Formats: sequence, structure tokens, C-alpha cells
Amino acid sequence: MRFPIAFFSRTALRTVIAFVAVSLSPLSLSAKPSAWQDLAGTKFRGEPVEVLGPFALFKTSLTSGRRVFLRGLAPEDILRFHAEIAKRPARATRWSEAKGAATSDLIGHVLKVKNQTLVPADLSDVPEPELLLVIYGSHNDGESWEMVRSFTSVFERVQRVYPGKLGAVFFGVRHTDAEHQRIATLTNMPWFVASFHYQNSMSFLSRYRPADGAYLRLFSRDGVPLFSTQASDLRAIQSFADELATLLAQLDPANPRSWPDRHHYLALTRPVRFAKTSTGPLLIGDPLRAEGLRQRGITRIDARLAVEASGEISSVELLPSSDVPDAMRIPLVEALRKQAVVLPAIEHGTALASSLAYMFVVPPEDRALSADTSWLNGDARRDIPLTAWLMLKPIRVEGKYFMNVEKVADDDTVMLQPMRVSSGLSGADQIDAFNSDWFAESGAASVHPIEGQTQVIDERTFTWQRVEARDGLVDFGAHDYSVGYAWTEFESPSAIDAWLGLGSDDGVKIWLNGQLVSDRWIRRMSRLDDDVVPLRLKKGKNQLLIKIQNATGDWSFIARLRTR
Repeated sequence: MRFPIAFFSRTALRTVIAFVAVSLSPLSLSAKPSAWQDLAGTKFRGEPVEVLGPFALFKTSLTSGRRVFLRGLAPEDILRFHAEIAKRPARATRWSEAKGAATSDLIGHVLKVKNQTLVPADLSDVPEPELLLVIYGSHNDGESWEMVRSFTSVFERVQRVYPGKLGAVFFGVRHTDAEHQRIATLTNMPWFVASFHYQNSMSFLSRYRPADGAYLRLFSRDGVPLFSTQASDLRAIQSFADELATLLAQLDPANPRSWPDRHHYLALTRPVRFAKTSTGPLLIGDPLRAEGLRQRGITRIDARLAVEASGEISSVELLPSSDVPDAMRIPLVEALRKQAVVLPAIEHGTALASSLAYMFVVPPEDRALSADTSWLNGDARRDIPLTAWLMLKPIRVEGKYFMNVEKVADDDTVMLQPMRVSSGLSGADQIDAFNSDWFAESGAASVHPIEGQTQVIDERTFTWQRVEARDGLVDFGAHDYSVGYAWTEFESPSAIDAWLGLGSDDGVKIWLNGQLVSDRWIRRMSRLDDDVVPLRLKKGKNQLLIKIQNATGDWSFIARLRTR
């Protein structure tokens, strides 16, 4: 896989050049903006800030920023951009030493939640992040509480998949010190919390503080605004979470879509950077993936790649320490030779042939991390709407019991024979109810209701009712110690991998086409994408059956389904 340094048609460039201009509040420019023009002919003025993944990032005015795919800049502009950003502070190894306009604002001024209280945060044990998310909210409005609770799972998943990329801080709006502490500790915020008494002295973050309401705002570490939203409802929060995931996937060095831009930039700038010194070859794009290697019985690859001055890989030698089945050795060598993207060694500004040591140790399978990664990195990006559900509820948990199927009537109504063994309610009662399902003998695949159909359970009659999900949220109402079921059917154009993002209040079981795919007895609130459950859809109609068991308080679930 090879990329020309600068050869693009005007039509092609319009598909690879991306601009983002976000107007928030005044943004200080440290230097006078200069004139730029991309290869599609668009002119703009801006101050170069940094390379952010495949983008050249600019401050363009007091109120906006712009990012341009690196391939959208001509070679002479790449070199000019490179020279100007060389004057700016590099990303710090320790956040406590950060010089970025946004990230440095937090030094000495942030706390973290520990054991239900706020304590000073140590920024010396974490790297300066590439991106900073500022969560503006108030104790005194419900939107802020919902925003914090809904976004918690999103943030925690990002930290698992992209550790060190995203930092976040809560900044209080229109409330007291006591209220500041209360919203942070009661929601157990996983991100930093701005010190209430120092907020006004945090010049950058306070500049963007809204007068009211809940806001999510994303900046580069050096303070270029990237995008924001008023988190007024679940749809806005979902949209922001998805936009954040898209950007993180673009910044991921493992993303093949970023390789042409990085190749374009580094092929031009490395000879300048190493004009008086030398450096070895650089692997930009690795075509091998752990999952594919694992499936083919490969556990370790040690190889030597012969790299020509052009960057071409002329040969690949597998070393004896490699653990590769004989049948896979030739395909593996060819994959590396033809698909790996490498830049040559440089000595005093001149490219030269050399060799590159390559090693890949396949990690143990981690299905949860794999699902999280697929959800964030773009594998799961086509939504399958789950808007209409049939709901059966509330089935009260009334003491320890087991239920046996007595008979199935001609109209498919299931008659159950209850056996009560004690009175009262306990944790064991709730677990028994969670583990007992009225269709246990006939199987989940037998559940195929229609609206208005009745179901007799424990000598009580229930009716399947149609409900519409609101931004994925299905609300069962207010019923303590109750069980409910929700069923839906949808079409898949082919047999394909899919992922279900789900939050539940409380315990949840999920069946796909009659097969149990998730079983979690848990006490929690419904939060956006709390779980990501990998699925395998069949071509045609598919059925989802979800059981939610509530202890006390709210009773609901949030679900959205995605495929590749």
C-alpha cells in the first residue's frame, strides 16, 4: 500500500478535505493568522496549532477553529505548517507540566471523587491528553444530572479503548460550593472536578462557561474548539457521544483511513527534521490485527523487513522466535510486504535503504474490550432503529416462588402453576424471580406476541402493550419489586455482526432469536451504552426479548442497535 506525496484531482480532494468551524466564546490567538489555501482552492486565514491525527489544526479567529485533512495541503504548505508548529510546546508526558491553553488551566485547580468525597487530584501521574472535554452543569437543573449520569459510561468506555487520549473536567454553573460537591459525589463523577473556589481564576475554562444549562464542549489540548452541544435531552447526548467516537477513531494510528494523511505529512517533514541527524525507518500502518491472527492460530510474529529508500518493502524475513503455523507463513509475509506502510530511514536529510525490526505478540482474547472497541472505532456505525416495542408489565415479585407451565391454550396463552414456599420479600426472592421466566420450558423463541395478547402469569393476567421508545429509552413506569418484558422484531439485510448498546434499571436479561446473550443481575440506573453486547444477526427477521427487573425507584432501559 503506497501513497503519492501530492497527486490529487480537484474532485477527489473535496471528499478528503474536512473543515470544522465551531463558534463558542472568544479564543485568544497567540500570533497573527496567516493565509492558507487547500488543494481544492479554498482560502482561509489561521494560526497553525498542531497535527491532530490526520488533521492540520488551526486557530482561525477569536471564535473558531478549523481542522483540515493533511492531504488537503500542498507540500510547501505542509513544510510551512511544520515550521510554525515547531515553535509551540509539545504534548507533555505529565499533565502537571502541560503548556496547552486548555489543559494547563487545570493544573493545581482540580479535584477527584474518592470515597464519596472530593480530594485534590494529582496530575503528575497522568499524561497530558490530546483532547479536553469540559462538562458544564449545575446542581440546580435536572438536565445536568441527566447529562452526567448518561455520559459516565461513554467516558469510561473511551478510557478503556483510548487510554490517555481524552481528559475531562466538570465545571460548575450557577450553584454553591456545597451543591458543587453534592452533584460530583452523588453521581460519583469519574472525571476531574474543577475546584469551586478556583473556577473564576481558570481563565480558559471560565471563558466558555454558559449562563445556564448543561453543555458538553470538546477542545484540543491547546484550546481549539472542536464541537459542542447543549445537553438538553438524551438525543443531544447521544449525538455528542457519537461525534466524539468518530473523532477518536480518526485520531487512532491503527485506523487505515488515517495512514495516507500521516504518510503525506511525515514523508515531507522527516527529511527536514533529520537534516543534520539520522533516524531509522518508521512503521505508519500495520495491516495485522490481533483478532484475525488469533483466529489463524498465530500467537507471535518476529520479523525483519527490508525497506528500500522509496519506502517499498522488498522482503520480509520471519525469525525463528515467531509462532506461526506453516500454512500461514507465506500469506503473513505477503500481507506485511504488500500492505504495511513504512517510511524509509533518513540520514542527513536523505532517505536510504535499511531494515525494520517488527514484533507482534497477540494478546489474550478480551471480548468485552473487543466489543467496546468495535462500538467506538467505527465497526458499529449503521444504526438499526428499535422504536416500537411490546411490553408486558408489571409482574410483581411477591415472596419466594417458582413457576411451572401448566398448559398452553389454543390461543397460545401460557397457563402457569405457581408454588409459593414463603412469604415476604428478600434479596433471594428477587434473584429467584430474575432467574425464573414463564417461558422457561417452551424457550424464549416461543415468545412471539402481538399487541393486545394476554398472558397469564402466577394466576394474574397481563396484556402485551405497544410502546414507542423515546431516543432509545423505554420506560416501564413506577413499580417497585417488579419484573417486565419488552419484545421487538426487526429486519437485517444479511447475516452480520452487530452490537447492542444498553443501559438498564435494574437487572437485565437479553435474548436474541431465542438465545440468551446477556444475563446481569445488577442494581443501577439506566445510562447510555452502559453495556455493549455483541450479537450475530441472521438474514431477515430477528427478535429481541429483554427482561428488566426493578428493585425500587425508576424502571427503564435504553437500547440502540448497530451493525458494521
